[in-house]
Amino acid sequence: MVKIKPMEKIVMRQVRGSLEAFLDGKKNLNWIKGTIEKSGVLYYQGMLKDVFDGLRRYNTLSRYKEILEECKKDGWL
Repeated sequence: MVKIKPMEKIVMRQVRGSLEAFLDGKKNLNWIKGTIEKSGVLYYQGMLKDVFDGLRRYNTLSRYKEILEECKKDGWL
């Protein structure tokens, strides 16, 4: 039997990995904003906040603060 993962887990994992790529300097701000917007994470209440909470080890980086503020400005958080 094939085990199917809930869509929420898939979306959360995708966004988390994308945010880590941005925070590690591999991608730019426009790319991560587009990824978040197109991922479907915004359809799940509080999921984006949960992703950010899971990445708090990055909270001293200016990139973390930058994307967090952008998400707040856009009304995503």
